[in-house]
Amino acid sequence: MLNVTALEDVAPAMVPFRSEASRPIDFAAVSSALGCDLPTDFKELARRYPTLEFDGFLRVPLPRPGAESAFVDGIRQELEILRDLEDDDMAEGYTAYPAPNGLLPWSESLSGDVFYWRVAGSDPDAWPIVVNSRNDEWWEFPGGAVAFLVGLIDGSVERRGLPGDVPSRHPAVRVFPG
Repeated sequence: MLNVTALEDVAPAMVPFRSEASRPIDFAAVSSALGCDLPTDFKELARRYPTLEFDGFLRVPLPRPGAESAFVDGIRQELEILRDLEDDDMAEGYTAYPAPNGLLPWSESLSGDVFYWRVAGSDPDAWPIVVNSRNDEWWEFPGGAVAFLVGLIDGSVERRGLPGDVPSRHPAVRVFPG
């Protein structure tokens, strides 16, 4: 599993936004509300950064200290959308968490692509990424969230159904403080 430093290496424009001290996010409250823990790399990213956006395309919502319930509410809204896709038989056999092997959203593009973890087992660090592109392509990536982001930026991850040019190899980074 890659750590946040690997992401900073391929997206150095994010480094000026890194928090000096670890952001005090109550991941116990997030886990309790969701009914599962979250992967280590994602928690590390959230402890260092607010919500990130790469090239005005890919947004990674991260919990804000003291606003963990709003973060969970956002996940629940995305789960409802996924359930609607399931009901319309448009989820390619995937199901929403908390179903076994269910999908848990963690990121999105501003063009309608959604990125999930497939909650496969009790070790969040082993969960694969599932992509639902706006072009209705569904596919899995075997690494974690940070490895996926690094791969999109450095070009080592297939972009099936995703634009080929964003995020770019030198992405602009915008943050949403909190």
